[in-house]
Amino acid sequence: QVFKLSDPRPNRRLVEAVVSDACPLVGKTIREGRFRTMYDAVIIAVHRQGEHLRQKLGDIVLQPGDTLLIEAHPRFVAANRDRPDFFLVSTIAGSGPIRHDRAWTALAIMAAMVVSVSIGWLSLLNAAFLAAGFMILARCCSGPDARASIDWRVLLVIGAALGIGESLAMSGAAGTVASGMLTMFEPAGPWAVLAGMYLLAMVFTSLIGPIGAAALVFPVAKVAVMAMDVNFMPFAMTLMLASSASFATPIAYQTNLMVYGPGGYRFTDFLRIGLPLNMIAMALAVGLAPIYWPF
Repeated sequence: QVFKLSDPRPNRRLVEAVVSDACPLVGKTIREGRFRTMYDAVIIAVHRQGEHLRQKLGDIVLQPGDTLLIEAHPRFVAANRDRPDFFLVSTIAGSGPIRHDRAWTALAIMAAMVVSVSIGWLSLLNAAFLAAGFMILARCCSGPDARASIDWRVLLVIGAALGIGESLAMSGAAGTVASGMLTMFEPAGPWAVLAGMYLLAMVFTSLIGPIGAAALVFPVAKVAVMAMDVNFMPFAMTLMLASSASFATPIAYQTNLMVYGPGGYRFTDFLRIGLPLNMIAMALAVGLAPIYWPF
């Protein structure tokens, strides 16, 4: 029944509403109660006592306490928040439907960005900024949505990590760490130094994330390579892989945190599964990088 709603689909939102005992539809099926006609909204799903009712929606008999997932116009919340029909009415954040009518325009802008960078007309940064601007001008994305999509925390982490990395290099701290690493691992050869650098980056990644780890370990690796007078490429590639091996802790990467709570995991679960994965990735990276990019 969604297509019968009065508002155009781009204007609609998903809403949660809890049925009260005063609702006139209690004891009736959704079809009998003519929910869409009464509220100009359509029920998408029904939860009862925390469980999703999977029977045909029109045949569900509503009871007090049922949680309804509703597709409705934005005015639905204001119109029904204070009515006795529902205990609670709330909009689901970020539930606005995707605008497919601008999909081809967005694809054309993205293709133009890729082509302009590939043939050397523009740098990646300039092409990305121009593409973002054209997305807004073509109304594929609104200005507020564009601003909201910027993750300022990530940008702050990148800026801070780069600053700390530069400070490590200029203050001599990177040299001190590199000297200690060389003292420990150099007698066993550059392979051992490469493994030590991987371990250092892996620890930082598990604690502060991949961006900060790469920025902090890079100057250390650079000083170590200059001291040994070997090819920097295997160290650079291994550092990239080590900074991406974010398996051992839930705080190492955003997707780890996304599943940490909903999945009911414990911190030790990540250590138990993530550490073996980290060691497998380390063995592959340290073993293969010098083969493709010899010292």
